[in-house]
Amino acid sequence: MSSLVTGDTSNMVDDKTFESLLIDTFTPQKHTETTDNQGGFTKAWVDGTTFEGRLSKLKVEEMMAQDKETAIATHKVYCLTDVDVDPEDRITLSTRTFLVVGPQRPSNLTTDGHLEITVREIDGEI
Repeated sequence: MSSLVTGDTSNMVDDKTFESLLIDTFTPQKHTETTDNQGGFTKAWVDGTTFEGRLSKLKVEEMMAQDKETAIATHKVYCLTDVDVDPEDRITLSTRTFLVVGPQRPSNLTTDGHLEITVREIDGEI
């Protein structure tokens, strides 16, 4: 039986091998607003369904925020394609929190591939 995948497949990893690399448990969070029954709104982060993934190595960029120097760290989270995250969301890993910059599916993989979610680590509450 011939393969449905054509072209250079040297960078592809089979599903079982990829899944064995997903060693961290992440929790996606969506920002919600609810009424506070006094004419205002209360903002909160609501947990979604946890998922297995892997956090990439760190790249650090320095930037100024509120008159103090704050380190913003950028990472990639690798996971299966059934994870539902948007750029307005955030992801937690234990005590660490990451803002979602954007999820993307590598274009050269099959539909059963994986997602690469670009995130920025934050220090403190947003």
